[in-house]
Amino acid sequence: MMDTLSARQQRLLALSLLWFAIMALWFGVLYPIVETVRASGDERQAILRAVSRDRALVSQAPAIQSALTSLEQSPRWARFYASQKADQATLQLETDLRTLLTMPNALTSMTAEPATVQGPLTRIAVKVTLSMPIDQLAQTFAMLQSYVRLLHVDSLTVQAPDNQASDSNPRLTIQAEIVGFMLTPKTTQS
Repeated sequence: MMDTLSARQQRLLALSLLWFAIMALWFGVLYPIVETVRASGDERQAILRAVSRDRALVSQAPAIQSALTSLEQSPRWARFYASQKADQATLQLETDLRTLLTMPNALTSMTAEPATVQGPLTRIAVKVTLSMPIDQLAQTFAMLQSYVRLLHVDSLTVQAPDNQASDSNPRLTIQAEIVGFMLTPKTTQS
């Protein structure tokens, strides 16, 4: 059957079996325990960093709250249209523009655009067509910029006559989209 092994072969076989036993013990028992301890240590460090960050935020809570309070009382919020419905704010924008554009023969048409929600603000817009000389256009832009409400010219197209004398102030046809903003009611914010 099987011949007996020499002493050298027996030692080599014993060492090989011992090496396989140690490897099986390491990969089967010890390595998973070492990895579990290491992973729990990493997780513990991440939790400690999160707790540290949360403590820092809690310590800054009074400063954050006072900043929010001062922001809510800022006069800049008064420049937005105050309404619960975009239709009402658009109507107010149209009324404001009619008041601003009272120059002779200035306003020829006005069309309201649909309101769009952009986060905490709702964009309301009106497209207007105007007819006025360049000096009145400059005055109109100055009035829009200094108006009580925040108004913004989103698009502008100016058409001038093909022929004009150098000393004349011809009438221009202006098409513009004038935009205002209102605070989006809390119920429609997502």
